[in-house]
Amino acid sequence: MALMNRINAAILGIVLCFGLNGCSAKPKELTRVSIAFQKWVGYGLFYLGQEKGFFAQEGIELFFVDEQLDASRREAFESGILDCEAGTIDLLVSKRSLGAPVVAVLELDRSFGGDAVVVAEDIKRLEDLRGKRVAFSRDDVNETFLSYLFYQQNLTLNDITIVSRRPEEVADAFLRQEADAAVTWEPWVSKALTLPGAHILVSSAQAPEVIVDTFNIREDLLQSNPDLVKGLIRGWFKALEYYQQDPATSSQIIAKYYNLKPEEYRRDVTLLKWSSYAQQVESARAGDWERIFNLIAKLKFDLGRITRIPSAADAIDTGLIQQIHEDNQ
Repeated sequence: MALMNRINAAILGIVLCFGLNGCSAKPKELTRVSIAFQKWVGYGLFYLGQEKGFFAQEGIELFFVDEQLDASRREAFESGILDCEAGTIDLLVSKRSLGAPVVAVLELDRSFGGDAVVVAEDIKRLEDLRGKRVAFSRDDVNETFLSYLFYQQNLTLNDITIVSRRPEEVADAFLRQEADAAVTWEPWVSKALTLPGAHILVSSAQAPEVIVDTFNIREDLLQSNPDLVKGLIRGWFKALEYYQQDPATSSQIIAKYYNLKPEEYRRDVTLLKWSSYAQQVESARAGDWERIFNLIAKLKFDLGRITRIPSAADAIDTGLIQQIHEDNQ
C-alpha cells in the first residue's frame, strides 16, 4: 500500500501543478509513465534518458517511484497503478508465479561481477559458510544467486543462519558484524568491502547466466499501447548510445542518483554488460531469455520459493524488439 500511496501522491502533485501559475508544466503531449526499480547501477540509463530528453523525444515523461521491495511493486502492478519496472528475471519469475500481470519486453543488462558474496577474512570457500551468518534480502535476486551457488556445491540455505535485511541494509549488517557474509550488489558490494579483511568469495562473473535484468511492462498497457512501449525501448537505447559515446558526461548525470562520484559510477558499471540492440535481436530469436527464465523457475520451485512454474511464453514478449528491427530495415 505504501508504494500505491506514493504513486497516487505523485500523480496528484502533477495534477495540482498544472493548476498553479508557479509551476512550469511539461508539454501536454508527453505521456507520463511510472517506473520503479531497486537501486542497481545498471538502471541508471533511465535517469540519463529522462534528463537528456531521449524519452521526451518519444513523447514520454518518466516519473520515478522509489520502492526497493518487489512485493510492493507486484501489488502496484496488480492494482493497475504502476506502469513498468526494471528488475531481475528471478523476480519476474516470482511475480508471474503469483499471477502478476507483467511482461518482460527488453533485456537491460547482465551482471558480470556487480553482484557478489562478500565475506570475512577467515572464509575462503563456499563450504566455509556452513554454520555462518549470511545477510541478504529474502526472495530477492541475491537469495537466488546464493541458492544457485549452493546448489552446485550440494549445500542449501538450511546450512547457514540467514540474516534477513532489506536490500539497502545488507552491507550495513555486514559492516556492523551482524553477519559473517553479505550477498549484495553494487554500489553496496564496494561498501561491504570497506570492512578490514573483507573480500569477494564469488561474484556474478562466475555465473553470468543467473542475474539478468529485464524491462517489464504491465500487461494491459503492453496490449493497449504497444507504440508507447516501443518508445520506451527506443529511449533506453538512445541513452545507451549516449553513454557509450560520452561516459564522462553521462556518469556526471547519473551518479547523483546513487550517491556516488562519477568515477565511482563508471567503475561500478564495468561489472555489468548492457545488452546492445543487435544482441537483443539475436537473443530474442535464439530464445535465450526463455532458457534463463526456465532455469531460474526450476531452481526456485525446487527450493520451495514458488509453488508453481510459470510459463515463459506468457512472461516474455520479444515481438516489439523484432518489430523495431524490421522497421529500421
